Amino acid sequence: MKRKLITTTVFLFGLAMGGATASASTAKGAPVQGITEEMARCVSECTAGGQSHTVCWNCCVRNICIEL
Repeated sequence: MKRKLITTTVFLFGLAMGGATASASTAKGAPVQGITEEMARCVSECTAGGQSHTVCWNCCVRNICIEL
């Protein structure tokens, strides 16, 4: 439980610090939507499961999921 809390905290801090990067990488100039707690939890659990951050972000936030 403590490890998940630390992972989530680091992840959310990274999201706050990387906001400019996220807005620069949106497709076709679409506005960046706000990330919800559910999306952040999904990405955190996905990365803890061994997937890359990019794959998890695309699936949990952008709804572009790939089957592995």
